Amino acid sequence: MAKAELTTVENFKIVTGMEAMDEELRAELEDELDDLDDDGGIDAKHIKIPSGGGKAFEVETDDPDDPEVMKEVTGVIIFTHRMNAYWAQKFGEAGEDGNINKNPDCSSMDGKQGINRETGEIRTCDTCPYNQFGSDGKGKACKNMRRLYIMMDNRPDIYLLTVPPTSIKDVNKALKKIMGQQHIPYSRMIVTFKLNVVENADKIKYSKVTLEKTGLLPEALYKTTAELRKAMKQSYESVAITTDDYKEAAPMEATPEVGPDGFMQAGDIQDGELPFD
Repeated sequence: MAKAELTTVENFKIVTGMEAMDEELRAELEDELDDLDDDGGIDAKHIKIPSGGGKAFEVETDDPDDPEVMKEVTGVIIFTHRMNAYWAQKFGEAGEDGNINKNPDCSSMDGKQGINRETGEIRTCDTCPYNQFGSDGKGKACKNMRRLYIMMDNRPDIYLLTVPPTSIKDVNKALKKIMGQQHIPYSRMIVTFKLNVVENADKIKYSKVTLEKTGLLPEALYKTTAELRKAMKQSYESVAITTDDYKEAAPMEATPEVGPDGFMQAGDIQDGELPFD
């Protein structure tokens, strides 16, 4: 069967918000911004997944109390990385000190090596007992997630979508299939994210993130996104993991489809798929 070709979307725009400015004013503004302290990391607005089986994303705006509700999010993935986070206390419950700790007790920005927040101890994620199925009942005590940094059409902001454990496998499989079979870098793909409402074995409804290909960026814009990706890759590790990344929607269960390597997204590579790390 012939593979469906992706169409180049000529009217898709990657913008910074400074395009319409006078060149002299723009140069002065950029120079003065360099005078300010560099906080590091990536300044991004969050795309939140609703709990309880909601069908629309909540997209952060300049007013944090008034998010934009979107049933679909279409854009280009500028950068992505997997990560792990372990909280000793259950999600939403207070710890021994009576406080709800948003920061994980142990976290990994690459899904390979984790660092204990209190002791500085480094653990290998693949062999860590908290990263094994059954360590938290049916699922893992350590939560495997993936961050996606996205730019939407004609919007200067970076948006951060954290894919939860319940959606990692499907999102990674979709990306690997496009990259492996059609040989398209993810930073050139225009993709659309949606939410499907599903139930787990305990009849708990939750929202599962799905991804489908929409089109291709023009060649000139791809050069821009490729450069942005390189810049983000140098600074992403300074963006702290908190409970805002992980919202417990449904407990994960081990299935025959999930391999023993500790990551749902590792999976079996078929039909020319590329490993998506």
